[in-house]
Amino acid sequence: LSSFIIAEYVKQWYQRRVRGLREEEDGGNYIMVTANEQTPQSGVSSTRSHHQSLLAEQYHHGSEQSLEVFNQVLKRPEQGVRCIQAHSDLPLYITGHSDGFVKLWEFGYPHHLAKYSLKGGRGRVTNVHFDPLGAKFGLSDTNGVVGFWHTTVSTTTPFTVLNCHDRGARDFAFIGCSTVVGSVGSSSSGRNVVLWDTLLPPSECAVKKFQAHEMGAMVCCYSARRQILISGGNKGDICIFDVRQRKLQHMFTGHDSAIRSICLSENEESYFTGSAEGDLKSWTFGGNGDQHSYTFSEGHKSTKFFYSLPGGSLKGVMKVQIDSANRLVSCGADGEVKVRTLTTI
Repeated sequence: LSSFIIAEYVKQWYQRRVRGLREEEDGGNYIMVTANEQTPQSGVSSTRSHHQSLLAEQYHHGSEQSLEVFNQVLKRPEQGVRCIQAHSDLPLYITGHSDGFVKLWEFGYPHHLAKYSLKGGRGRVTNVHFDPLGAKFGLSDTNGVVGFWHTTVSTTTPFTVLNCHDRGARDFAFIGCSTVVGSVGSSSSGRNVVLWDTLLPPSECAVKKFQAHEMGAMVCCYSARRQILISGGNKGDICIFDVRQRKLQHMFTGHDSAIRSICLSENEESYFTGSAEGDLKSWTFGGNGDQHSYTFSEGHKSTKFFYSLPGGSLKGVMKVQIDSANRLVSCGADGEVKVRTLTTI
C-alpha cells in the first residue's frame, strides 16, 4: 500500500458475552473478534446514530462489567488502492483507486457504502481528502482534475469539478473551509500551485495562480493557525504561501529528491516532510525562512518493496502523519511503518 490512515475509533470495546469470540489453533493460539452480521445502513446519518448508540451503551456499562479491548481485523480483496483518508468524527473512510473511482467505507463492514467517479475519462486518483467538518470530500487525479462530493450515499454526482493542471493534479487542501481550495500539480504554464474559490463562477474561481516548483508540485498542506499553504516539489523544493495576501512568502530546498508527504505538528509550530530517497525531516517556522531543526535517523530505505503497483513502482517515504498521541507515523515503499515519539526529539 502507498498510504495509510490513523483512526483512534477503530479500537472498540467488545463484551465477551455479546460478541462472538472464538479461539482457533493454527500454528498457535489467537483470538478472532467477529462482529454481528448485519446489513449496512443505507445512509451516513443512520450509520452514525448506530455507532454512537453502540459506543454509548458500551461505555455506560464499562464500570459494571468486565470489558476488554481488541483490534477488529477485516480483510477485503480491494485492488488498486492509491490513497486513503479517514473521517474526523464518523467511523467512515474513503479510498482512491487507480481506475479513477473513490469508495466510501465504514469500519467493520465488508462492503463499500457508495462509489463515486468523475464523468468522462477517468484518470488515476492521486489523493483524497475530507473537508475540515467532514461534510464534503474530494479527489485529485492524473488528468489534472479536482472534484468534490457531499459525504452521502444518496447521490454520487460531484457538485464541483475544477480543471486545475493540464499535466496532472497531485494533491489539494481545503483552506480553512469547504469552499476555498489549494491545488498542486504540474502545468505547462508553470503555474503549479493554484488557489480556488468554488463559490465563484467557473471562469473566475481560480483566484490566484503561482509560478512555483520548476518540475511540478507533489504535495501540500494548510496551516489554519498561520493561514499559510505549504507545498513540496518534485525537485525537493518547499514553498510557503501567505493565503491572506495571496503571495509566495519564501521558497527553499528541503530535500535532494521529490517530496512525497507533508504534515503539520498538532500545535502547528512545525511541520514534517518525507522524500522519495527515504529522508524524514522536521522544520520550524521562521521569519525569513523555515529552519531545518531535525533529520530523523533511519528513515525509509529507497529500495522498492512493492514492484507491481498500478501506475509504476514506488520508493522512499510514502506518507507521514501525526497521531493523537503526538507521535510521528511514517510508512515507506520499503514495506515498513515506523512510529516516533516527538517528545524525545
